[in-house]
Amino acid sequence: MHVNYHGSRGKRAAAPMAEINIIPLVDVVLVLLIIFMATTAFVKEAGLNMRLPAAKTTEAQPETTNDINVALTRDGKIYLNAQPSSEDAIQAVMITRARKNKETRVIVKGDQQVEYRRVMKVIDMAKQAGLPKVSLATQLTEEMKR
Repeated sequence: MHVNYHGSRGKRAAAPMAEINIIPLVDVVLVLLIIFMATTAFVKEAGLNMRLPAAKTTEAQPETTNDINVALTRDGKIYLNAQPSSEDAIQAVMITRARKNKETRVIVKGDQQVEYRRVMKVIDMAKQAGLPKVSLATQLTEEMKR
């Protein structure tokens, strides 16, 4: 007796699946993308718990990657481009950047509770390094936001 397996269903079911099911892969990728987006939204200045002073006028120039951002927190810490640093390290970066480009802008972000002398020290460091363009970061007052 001769059995023909070519057209039977049993033979197809036993064959290995040649295609990858894409739907679960897309689900996993979308979940990873959502997690990535949620975590990066808080990473930039997560360590900087500070409130900028309010002002009716503020410089509207957007920050660029060429800028040097110095943040002063109320607990006495100093940050360079959102990374913990020291005054000596920041001074060295300012001097190096001034040699490359005198137009580099220094943006000082000081909490509203920071002592005035600390802000002036950073401005003085920038000018000694040869960077005359110093900006003080502020936020608009509530009446200007409306």
